[in-house]
Amino acid sequence: MMKISELKTHRDMENDRRSHDPEYAAETNRLALADAVSTAVVAYRGRHNMTQTRFADMLGWKQPHVARLERGDVTPSLESLERLARAGVIEVHLDQTGTVVRELETA
Repeated sequence: MMKISELKTHRDMENDRRSHDPEYAAETNRLALADAVSTAVVAYRGRHNMTQTRFADMLGWKQPHVARLERGDVTPSLESLERLARAGVIEVHLDQTGTVVRELETA
C-alpha cells in the first residue's frame, strides 16, 4: 500500500504531463494568464466572503462575467485586468519575459 507522502502532487502530475505532451503544454501555456486570474478572483472572494454577484457589483459587472473569469478557460481582456487591478484584487506585471499576476493580500 502506498503512503500519502509518496503520492504525487497535482503540480507534479501536471509537470510530468507537460513534459510528455506538447499539445497539453501549449494549451496550459496559452491559458496561464486566465488560470492565474481565476485563482486570484476565487481567493479574493473567499477571503472577503463574497458571492459572485456581490463581487460583480463591486466591479460594475454582471455575475456571468465573474463566472467566466473563474472558469479560467478564456484569457481576460485588458479592461478586465485593469478593473481588477484598480479594485486592489490583483497586480499584473507584463514584460518581455512574460506576464505575472499576483494576488493582493490586503485588498
